[in-house]
Amino acid sequence: MTGLAIGLAAAAGLAAAAGDVLQRGSARHEKSDPHESVRLLVRLLRRPLWLLGVLTSLVGLGLHVAALSLGQLAVVQPVLITELPLSVLGSALFLGHRLTARDWGAVALLAVALGGFVALLAPERGDPLAVTGATWAIGVGALLVLVGVLTAVAWRVRPGPRAALLGVASGAGYGLAGVLFAAAGRRIGPEGPAAALTTWQAYAAVAAGLVAFYLLQNALAAGTLVAAGPGVTLTNPLVAVLWGVLVFGETTATGWRLAAALVAAALIVLGVVVLARSPALRDGEDG
Repeated sequence: MTGLAIGLAAAAGLAAAAGDVLQRGSARHEKSDPHESVRLLVRLLRRPLWLLGVLTSLVGLGLHVAALSLGQLAVVQPVLITELPLSVLGSALFLGHRLTARDWGAVALLAVALGGFVALLAPERGDPLAVTGATWAIGVGALLVLVGVLTAVAWRVRPGPRAALLGVASGAGYGLAGVLFAAAGRRIGPEGPAAALTTWQAYAAVAAGLVAFYLLQNALAAGTLVAAGPGVTLTNPLVAVLWGVLVFGETTATGWRLAAALVAAALIVLGVVVLARSPALRDGEDG
């Protein structure tokens, strides 16, 4: 099941990357303003390419949920980091950007480091259904406070830092949505997919995802993925891995394997930071 979950997560990353390219191509001339954030979405809703990007991202979401129903949270979410290198490659292919040697090196580094991290960490299945209501309330509440604080600060700073802060807030929101979808997905079994719809986590996950999506659109309008990319890409799996291990009880490797996994995680961070600054993600904007 783990292999299938990883494959579905990789496919989700591909779909999300395609959605990113389409949405960024439609929103790259927009500006982020705290008083115009809702109107921004209204304007984007009138653009066919942006809508196609959203639909493509929704396909990715479906694949993501399927992966979470089969695999460990600490495995599935990190694989979604593939969205960033695929977005860079997509920008080069469809938006006419050229990739530098540094870009290709970062893509290769991410591929190797991500594969090493998942193989070395080797998390074993936890039990989301055993989490108590009080633990859910504390964990979800803490993440919502974090997202709220980051968003409030973001609206008070310049567009560049605003994009970075909204990117982190969006990544936390997507991480929370992944956590909630993972819990709802565990209901899928002998009872069938409909069983997931009987859980409050399924509806809370949709709400968290919508908030994260709203924040991401404003982050992209403020500074594109050059500023927003690292926060979105890294915060999502960080939230999920910590939640999976600390709350769901997913156990990981220890000793030298854990140490090596942490080294791979550091290389992933390096690859994301380098790749997020690729000229292929600038779209000619000054951010």
